[in-house]
Amino acid sequence: MSLTSQQYAALTRDGYDRPEDTGERSAIVDIGSLPVRRLQYVDRPSGYQGVIYERVDTREIVVVHRGSEFDRQPILDGALADGGMVATRHNAQVADAIAFTQVALKYAEQKHLSTGLPAPDVTVAGHSLGGNLAQVTAHHFKLKGQTFDAYGAVSLDRRIPEGGGDVINHVMAGDAVSAASRHYGQVEVYATPHEIAVLKAAGYANTSDTLDARDPVSAAVKLGESHRMHNFLPVDGAGKLDTSVLEDPSTQQLARQYAPMIGKYRDDVETLRAGVTLYSRGIPGLARDGIDHLRGPLEPGGGRREMDAPSWGQQMQQFQQDRERSHTPQGWQVPLKQDTQDVRAASPTHGGRLPTLQDDPSAFLDRMLAAAQSGDRDQFRRMTQTLANEPPGRALRAEAVETVNQQEQQAAQHAMQAQRQQAELQQQETMRAGARSL
Repeated sequence: MSLTSQQYAALTRDGYDRPEDTGERSAIVDIGSLPVRRLQYVDRPSGYQGVIYERVDTREIVVVHRGSEFDRQPILDGALADGGMVATRHNAQVADAIAFTQVALKYAEQKHLSTGLPAPDVTVAGHSLGGNLAQVTAHHFKLKGQTFDAYGAVSLDRRIPEGGGDVINHVMAGDAVSAASRHYGQVEVYATPHEIAVLKAAGYANTSDTLDARDPVSAAVKLGESHRMHNFLPVDGAGKLDTSVLEDPSTQQLARQYAPMIGKYRDDVETLRAGVTLYSRGIPGLARDGIDHLRGPLEPGGGRREMDAPSWGQQMQQFQQDRERSHTPQGWQVPLKQDTQDVRAASPTHGGRLPTLQDDPSAFLDRMLAAAQSGDRDQFRRMTQTLANEPPGRALRAEAVETVNQQEQQAAQHAMQAQRQQAELQQQETMRAGARSL
């Protein structure tokens, strides 16, 4: 990324405004001292809005996902998007953000094919909700990017890991939105004297002591201005000239000086958010979360691999071409449809017997596929049982049993708790009835 953080901030702010002119021949505009074109703008029914920018001098492409816009569409952004991320761990605008980012990637690839030059770099950016979408799309396509006071993507239902170096997340110390969820990428914290004063007044001590009388809710309310995009711009909330925290070294120095205080506040905010999520999702949601935890995080770049992978039709076409070009006897090719007896006769044997899974895994799977296609259920059942008894199959079965056991234990615990609560209510009712009779 050749863009500075301040330039990413300028593009992110511009992404809040609907452009009048877009396209490859649109006017070149100066944004944050960058000569750029606005290639494309979208406004989807989900509330998602985004702009693709092309830097004219370097051909770099930046996808800016617009952030929360409560003044224009409080329902779509506030309730469905931001509220949904907290209550359901789901962002309703993710699909549109991924699709729009893929448009930028395809544009970069077309530039490469038409010019013969390397494909332009594609990066992402966003503020608040848009920063969350930037983290999601950066992970999905393994892109670089920068965000500003983003709601972290780690708590979403997408198995996104915490940390890494692909995304730089700039956050204000007092911002509750960015504190509510862990981040994909590294986090840079900035603090102002006002934020520190508010945290002190809310009972936060700048020590590792966790027993100080803290009030995160009142602090978050008083620090609402910390979430504004202007903190990262060379203007204040009224549009007057000011110094961006990105260009003021004292803001990071202050954040380091008061790291214990800031860390406790941000941890408290995350704990409050986690409690709301837990209450909202209930037992079914917890079960799904447990399964995701067992599966582990997804590696970055899954979306890019999907783009590069051939479709099923392309795979079948290539497979048929390979068969037609091959000079290998047909008996040595994977049968598309073949009688089970023929497969048994054609299969090489090991000492007069058919090859086992250990002898030749490929031949074993060929015979298993042929049994399924020919309708030989007995043979297919025997082979699946053999496969299940191998170490990978046993491990998978053990994991499934353990998952079921945990779910049964949780269900039993909840049932016992419900019974105790019912008994307590009955006892209280009995006592009240006795008191009335006296």
